[in-house]
Amino acid sequence: MRRAIISIRLTTGTALLAFLAALMPLYAQEAPKAPAEDKKEAVQPVEDIGGWRVKDFKPYVQAMRDLQKLSREYSENLLKVAIDEYSTGLDILEDMENEVAKLTAANKNKKNLNERWYWQEIDRKNQEARQIAKLRYDAKMKAVTFLTRAINKLDEVQFTEVRKDPKFVTFQSRLYQVYVSCQYDVQNLKPCIPILERYVALTEANSKDVWAYRYLTSCYGFMETMIGKFRLGSEEETLKYKQLKNRNMLKATEIQYGVDSPEYKHIQEIVETDEKKTERLNDFK
Repeated sequence: MRRAIISIRLTTGTALLAFLAALMPLYAQEAPKAPAEDKKEAVQPVEDIGGWRVKDFKPYVQAMRDLQKLSREYSENLLKVAIDEYSTGLDILEDMENEVAKLTAANKNKKNLNERWYWQEIDRKNQEARQIAKLRYDAKMKAVTFLTRAINKLDEVQFTEVRKDPKFVTFQSRLYQVYVSCQYDVQNLKPCIPILERYVALTEANSKDVWAYRYLTSCYGFMETMIGKFRLGSEEETLKYKQLKNRNMLKATEIQYGVDSPEYKHIQEIVETDEKKTERLNDFK
C-alpha cells in the first residue's frame, strides 16, 4: 500500500476546537442551582467518624485505594487529561504540515542559478525530499508520545456511563485513527495491530471502515514477513498472520467493491493460491 494513500488527514484548527467543545458536556459539572426562596438548601449528611483523625489516612490495600477510580469525577478528570494529550499531538502534526507547506513553497520559488548540470538538480530535489521526510518523521514520533498517553488515560476510565457516552466513543475512535496513522507512517507497524483490533470492535460503523482493514492487512502482512524472514517466531505464528492478512484483505475489498465485483474475485484467487501454497509446503514436513 503506497505511503501517499495512507498519509494522515489532519483536522483543521477550527474543526478540532469544535470537536473538543462538543466533548466538554461529557465531563462538565452542572452549574449549581439557586435554592428556592421558600426552601432551605439541602444539607449533605456528614459521616460520623467519632474520634478518628482521618485527614491523612491513605489505604494500604490496593483494592481500597482503587475504589476512587470507579467514580464519575475520577473518570471525567482522566478524560480531560486524555483530550489535552490528544490536542497536543494534533497541534504538533498541524504545525508540521504548515512547516512542510512553507518549505515546499520556498523550494518551488527558489532560483537555482548555480545549477549547470542535470544531476545537480536531481541531487537538490532529493535533498529537499529528505528534509521534508525528516520533518514529518520527527513530528509524528513526537506526536505518538502524546497520543499514547491519551490512550493510556482512556484505558483507566472505569465509570460505565462515561465510557458508553457517544462523545467518549467518538473521541476514542478518532484518537485510535490518528495514533495508527502516525505509527504506520514511521514504520512502527506492530503496535498498530491491537489498537486497530480495538477500533473495529468499538462500533458498528468502525467495523465497516475500509481503512481499518487496509491498515490491518498491511500490519499482519508485515508481521508474517518479519517472522518468516528473520525467524522471530514459530511457523504457526507465521501461518496465523498469513491467515489474518488474507482475511482482512478480503474484508477491505468486500467493503470497497462488493463480493460480486471483479476486484473481489481477483483478491479471492490470490488468497486461495496463497493458502494452497502453504498447504503444499506443509505436506513436505
